[in-house]
Amino acid sequence: MASEPGDGLGRRRLLRLAGAGMGVYAASGVLAACAPPPPKGSDRIPSGTAPRALGADVPVDSLTLALPSSLSSLDVGRESGVLNYMVAVLAQESLLSVDPSGRLGPGLASSWKQPDARTYVYTLRRGVVFSDGTPFTADDVVASVEAVRDPGNGSALGYAYAGVQSVRATGDHEVTFRLREPDALFAWTTTAGSLLVGSRAFLTRNRGRIGTPKTLLLGTGPYRITEFAADDHVLLERNDAWWGEKPAVRKLRLSFVPDAGTRLVAMQSGALDGALGLGSDEARGWESSAAVTYTGDRSVVSLAFDTAKAPFDDVHVRRAVAHATDREGMVRGILHGRAEVADALPSPDMWGDLMPADEVRSGYDAIPAVPYDLDAARAELARSSAKDGFSAELHFPSSGPQLGKAALALAASLKKIGITLTVKEITLEQWVAELGSGRQPLQFLWYFPVTGDPAELADPYLNAAATATNIAHLDDASVNRALDTAKSATDREVRARELMTAVRTAGADLPYLPLWWAQTATALSRRIVLPDQGPFTFIGPWATRIRKAA
Repeated sequence: MASEPGDGLGRRRLLRLAGAGMGVYAASGVLAACAPPPPKGSDRIPSGTAPRALGADVPVDSLTLALPSSLSSLDVGRESGVLNYMVAVLAQESLLSVDPSGRLGPGLASSWKQPDARTYVYTLRRGVVFSDGTPFTADDVVASVEAVRDPGNGSALGYAYAGVQSVRATGDHEVTFRLREPDALFAWTTTAGSLLVGSRAFLTRNRGRIGTPKTLLLGTGPYRITEFAADDHVLLERNDAWWGEKPAVRKLRLSFVPDAGTRLVAMQSGALDGALGLGSDEARGWESSAAVTYTGDRSVVSLAFDTAKAPFDDVHVRRAVAHATDREGMVRGILHGRAEVADALPSPDMWGDLMPADEVRSGYDAIPAVPYDLDAARAELARSSAKDGFSAELHFPSSGPQLGKAALALAASLKKIGITLTVKEITLEQWVAELGSGRQPLQFLWYFPVTGDPAELADPYLNAAATATNIAHLDDASVNRALDTAKSATDREVRARELMTAVRTAGADLPYLPLWWAQTATALSRRIVLPDQGPFTFIGPWATRIRKAA
């Protein structure tokens, strides 16, 4: 997956939703229709009173749920979209799990320890078998890491193990990773974001062909995939040999329905039992037909300025665009209040217990504000190297109509200060290929985290060494130094301080203009319930928690 600029690491780093359709847009007044903001203080906001869930022993024979985009591969190493993970984590597992709130926990490893700064030892769960009946062994973990690192498999996840000196089966139920240098984020590498375990025999037999309609996936998870029709659907059946609690849902069909109107009509006709990954702008239309839950997913939408290319190499141009961006209006009018204006790339929640919330807020408050102010925008442009204005393009993926609406709003605003912005909708594949290619000096960054750590966003997008993902081409010595120190730091306070220094220092230079931290929506028939949704609900075996409603 390193075959194209912006692919490889970028495809892993830019977890995304997907959709369909292309076109060129003209600016229009997309912020006119505003809605009151939702209640604050909760990541989980139901559209109504949620029904009570029955126990897992009450069966749900079959469900059909819609996904908002099609998939061409089930292998997350080849196609690293959030929807690919949503499917794969039902069939495959990793050493560590991530609960819906983002906390690390046991997975295929029942426990783990770090005897020194460069060594991680995982004790494996006993009695686990793959869905084909073969026993799970320590050698399968080694084989799975080898498969990710094998160029013949074309995996985008190989970068995650670049710092691994060795991985060995050090016992029948033990695997040991030895790192070249300390890496405070490494434990997250052994979650589903970078490691989904298959058997050595399956991986060897299907080298370079994993995740196709013919080979499917093999794992130890709660479901086994029985059919995959690329661009149409995936069928799954419960794996009754799974080591965990038997799920209530026996059969699951995930249908790819990119068109929003088609999804809603299918739900209203009874052809669907629900839809996952709805944008908050779309989800409002579902509230009369389904139980809709809005969840803060820690994702960020941001503008990215290529600071190595004119006119965005001029900070006054970047400030002019920033002052012309009505971020609060976007949140109210486009997202109907189901988001929060962003101050930085990592959302405050991503700091978890690494830094107290009040210190995070204080750090973000220290980033110079660029409020919506057209007079200030005109003044900044007048001080710039492009004082007579300029033309630019902004492309957005067809899977993100809310990004398109934001781009249109920005275009209308920029026109008032003498900047012409052409907005164009392109396919997801085109959008991914453009990221990091250098072809577009103004881009959207749309990112869905798979860890609960701010370094997941800070290091790849702010560190000059991260050439594949630092699409702003930021190269600030103090930022680089802080990030490098944070990566190797063993003291949590030092690490937190250095990460915040990097985020705050970079923010002052405005290589990115964070727009919002978003929410996504799940719409389900009122006869079923998915309890305890959180930012990381779909990075784990989410379908195991679906219950019949009382």
